Amino acid sequence: MRRLAFLFLSVAMIAVACRRPSGAREARDFERMRRQQRYDPYDVSRFFPNGATMQAPPPHTVARGLVIGTEPVSDSLGAAQFAISCAPCHGAGGFGGGPMAPNIGDRRPPSLRSSRVASLPDSLLIAVITQGLGRMPPLGWQLMPDVRTAVVRYVRTLPTLPATDTTRADSATAAYLRAVDSLVASGANVREILGLRASIR
Repeated sequence: MRRLAFLFLSVAMIAVACRRPSGAREARDFERMRRQQRYDPYDVSRFFPNGATMQAPPPHTVARGLVIGTEPVSDSLGAAQFAISCAPCHGAGGFGGGPMAPNIGDRRPPSLRSSRVASLPDSLLIAVITQGLGRMPPLGWQLMPDVRTAVVRYVRTLPTLPATDTTRADSATAAYLRAVDSLVASGANVREILGLRASIR
């Protein structure tokens, strides 16, 4: 009996001594998860009979967000997405004075109300949203094509929208930033730039 108890105690002690700390287990589990088998889009798959990774949705179902044009996207969606994805830089009114604009020292966000932007075709604006341009990151991975179209439709309406406190602040900030950039380009000193800020206030 003593021999059996001693054997049991020895096995328990060896198990405890060999047990990995929880951190090591977590690292090992994360590595296993990171390296797990997966398929990329358009890969060949041995799982499905037709050999394709991407499959058509089951009958009488629609893959949400992938089928474009089945239902019109509301204008309110374009406005809401503009407020999320565009206004932080371009401003709530599209003047270019959003909260992030002062932090962008070179190539500030342009005004979306300018005649230059108004002359651009919708397809080019959608391409800029999709692929990005300059300091603007690409948003195609985040916004479905119909949402991008709704945002461009909303941008086209910006000059016709009534002014609000938020859009007035956007306009004032954009004007201030343009004036500062102009002074800096002309070689003005810090005192002149600070004087401009005080005069605007």
